[in-house]
Parts: sequence; structure tokens; C-alpha cells
Amino acid sequence: MAKRGEETQRGRKNRPTYPIAIIVCDGKKTEPIYFRQMKMQQRHKPIKIEIVKGAAGQSYDALIKEAERAVNEYVLETDSSKYTVWCVSDVDVDHNTPGSISAKNTQLKKYETDAKRRGFKIVLSNPCFELWYLLHFDYSTGIMQNYNAVLDKLSISAYLPNYKKNSDVYNMLAGKQTTAIDNAKKLYQYHKSQGKINFMDVSTNPYTNVWKLVEFISN
Repeated sequence: MAKRGEETQRGRKNRPTYPIAIIVCDGKKTEPIYFRQMKMQQRHKPIKIEIVKGAAGQSYDALIKEAERAVNEYVLETDSSKYTVWCVSDVDVDHNTPGSISAKNTQLKKYETDAKRRGFKIVLSNPCFELWYLLHFDYSTGIMQNYNAVLDKLSISAYLPNYKKNSDVYNMLAGKQTTAIDNAKKLYQYHKSQGKINFMDVSTNPYTNVWKLVEFISN
């Protein structure tokens, strides 16, 4: 029995281990669907991609805890020491409710601190993940306060006809990914030119750094 255990350990050590990208989403369907399709496209590359679905209305605190659980599941029980954790989340604030912006900024600041303490990376979209979809077609610095504002631009311009939340649009967007990355980087530079130094803030709108995760996986 001891010998067999030693052989198992030896075989495990000799087995090549790939870096692991753990993507923890605060959305239950939209983000997981997108990254699952991307995972399929990258399946021949030497990287393991694990996607963790969130729950409706999940807080940033809950997302961090879910990320910690995912590390225990996908990393600590393996021999891989090379991993990155990406927390994919939206700003999603009700601008019509008094005090909501201040409360959200407090949450975002804590979220950033908690993620940094654990070495997790934050992928933030303001107002929502669908902004990343819009950037495949259009560059705009105009404020979009909520999901419906982004949806109007997607549907009125017929970029994604009949788009509904949780639609699988990855293949429709794949050919325009470079455009989306360029537009997202332009948005980043635009906000910097306006004196923005804090991107974890409701006022940094529109904004998304999904491109960082996309480039990481692709490269």
C-alpha cells in the first residue's frame, strides 16, 4: 500500500501542471456563458480555465468568499502553484435612490481592498457587463447609468438585434474582439485624461476592464 501511494505521489509530481485562471462571476448566466464559450475557443492552449457562477443579487463580499472557496477547490487540492483569480462584477447602482451612490462607492472601496489583500484581480464594468458587448461596435464616453441605457444602444443601433440578458452572443462578437479591446483601452485613457485616478467609483462611467481578462486568456 505504501509503495502504491509513493508511486501515485511520484506520478502526480511528474505530471505537467498548467496555470489556472479562476473566473468568479457575480452574474448567474451572462458572464459565465460568455467566458465558457471563450474557454472552448482556448481549449488547446496550456491553461486551465475554471468558471464559477454567482447568485442573483450577490454582494461584493459574497463574491470574494466565493473566490476563496474556488481557490480551495481548484488550486489547493492540486499541485499547481500558478493561478490567477478574476472577480467579474458590475457597478449596478440605482441613481434615483438617495445615498445609493455614496453607499456603492464605499462597497467598491472595500471590495478593492479585500481583493488586493488576497491577490485577486477585479474585472469591473460600469454600469454592466453588456458595455463590453457594445464596445465591439461603438466607442462612446457618454454616461450610461444602467443596463437599460446600454441595451438601448445595442438594440437601437441593431448591433445585437433582439438581444436579451443571458443571450449567448460570443460567436457574434468574436470577430470584433480586437475592436472591443481597443475601445475599452481608449475609454481608460479618456478617464485618465479627465483626471480620474480611481476606477472603482460610480462616477467612472462608462468603463470596463474586461479586456484585461480577455487578453490574459488569449495570450
